[in-house]
Amino acid sequence: MERFKREKIADGVHFNAIYDDRFKTSRILVSMMTDISSERCAAYSAVAGLLVHSCKAFPSFLSLSRELDRLYGATLSGSSGKRGDSQLINISAHGISDAYSIGGESVYEELAQLLCGALFEPNAADGAFSREDFLQEQRQLIDSIDAQFNDKRAYARKRFLEVMCKGDKYGVNLLGTKEQVNALTPSAVYEAYCELIRTARVEIVCLTSNDTENVKRIFTERFAGIDRAPRTTKTIVVPSADKVTEHTDRLDVVQSKLMLGFRTACAEPDEDADAVKLMCAVLGGTAHSKLFNNVREKLSLCYYCVSSYDANKGVMTVESGVENENIGKTKNAVLAELEDIKNGKVTDEEIESAKLSMTNSYLTSVDSSAGTQAWYLAQVFKGKSLTPQEQAERICRVSKEQIVEAAKRLTLDTVYVLTSDKEGE
Repeated sequence: MERFKREKIADGVHFNAIYDDRFKTSRILVSMMTDISSERCAAYSAVAGLLVHSCKAFPSFLSLSRELDRLYGATLSGSSGKRGDSQLINISAHGISDAYSIGGESVYEELAQLLCGALFEPNAADGAFSREDFLQEQRQLIDSIDAQFNDKRAYARKRFLEVMCKGDKYGVNLLGTKEQVNALTPSAVYEAYCELIRTARVEIVCLTSNDTENVKRIFTERFAGIDRAPRTTKTIVVPSADKVTEHTDRLDVVQSKLMLGFRTACAEPDEDADAVKLMCAVLGGTAHSKLFNNVREKLSLCYYCVSSYDANKGVMTVESGVENENIGKTKNAVLAELEDIKNGKVTDEEIESAKLSMTNSYLTSVDSSAGTQAWYLAQVFKGKSLTPQEQAERICRVSKEQIVEAAKRLTLDTVYVLTSDKEGE
């Protein structure tokens, strides 16, 4: 079974080693956390792509691809994500474990060197990224924004957060706007990169069956040359809603989208978050939930109706796809199901089904190397060190009374509707 060890190797930089011999591959992830900034988010997202497109040692995508092929088909990838009010810029490498290399070479250490080359020696000169690489990444960001608009469910989620969290970092779209992306320059993105390297909180997570001391040394030496001034990040949890905001967007859509946003004072690492997680699952988080069985199946009011809870921000969301004429009925039906939970109208079967679904999700999340790495990174950011089994046991200990109390603490904040562009259509 995996063994976890965490060490500080520089100011604001930690090296997290997970020993796990179940997999035939090794993974190295560098996650940089910084406050979400509406002005900087697009540039940070561009950094994630540019760092893995090329580097000084391999200044073209072709040369970098050949090096990855030499390392037995290893991969190098970058991404940008959100955790509460923070943006995560991730770059990761994935390759075979040393035991499977033909010549006995340490692929793991070579991957670490390659990843450090991408992180500390990007393809840049005179304070700017390669213009050719920059233009390609800029086009990809524009394509991602277009794809988000074309996927109306994703677009509704984006607009819902912008409405519910107006003026809040959590409501910022990490891709930025088309105008922001078009305004980027190679030098502006390089400036954002330099700021990240100097000020972001950095978590390095290594999952392997190999010894990690040499890899830790490689990263320690690299960060020793950086004049670090890490900034702390903080997520603001809004405990309750003072009023209900209702907002409707109109586009040429066939299926309307209805989204309800709720506030709760409970967020990680608050231990009561487990009760909110289970309450959310009972309401609409599984195929045995109240929203699925009653609103979707019995009443046939919508195509889908699911609830989700972001424990990092203390926000619960219910989203559904509905016919225009059923928007109001669906909203009322969802609120009625939530009211039932507040009044204790929850069966033992509903609770046990939700617990079974959640515990199964936890236990299977570490069936892959990527899932195992993601699990422990999440634990690091939460300031915890729970195994999936321990988290599953915590969920199983949540009582019906705790579920009811969690529901009572919810307050409706926002009702968002995306519907057809013609009134009454």
